[in-house]
Amino acid sequence: MEIPQSKIVKVKIFDIEYTLKVEDEELAYKIAEYVDKVMRELHDKLPDQSVLTIAILAALNIAEELFYERRNRGYIENEIEDLLRGLSSKVDMMLNL
Repeated sequence: MEIPQSKIVKVKIFDIEYTLKVEDEELAYKIAEYVDKVMRELHDKLPDQSVLTIAILAALNIAEELFYERRNRGYIENEIEDLLRGLSSKVDMMLNL
């Protein structure tokens, strides 16, 4: 198995450039673009807030999205498991006829 190579990339978030060491360059750019978008949207709504406040609010919003996605994934996985159990029972019943 090949070990992924780290790359150095420069991204710009809210007009500040950051140098990152990443394994997936394309993903790093997409994430930076998303964080920048969230911060700009918050800044448009709250123009008098500091950059630090905007960054913390952006982090909280993104973390909330992550938690919702994780919860929804768990719900969907449970639904699939229930369906598979039901199908398995029906197959067992058919085989026992």
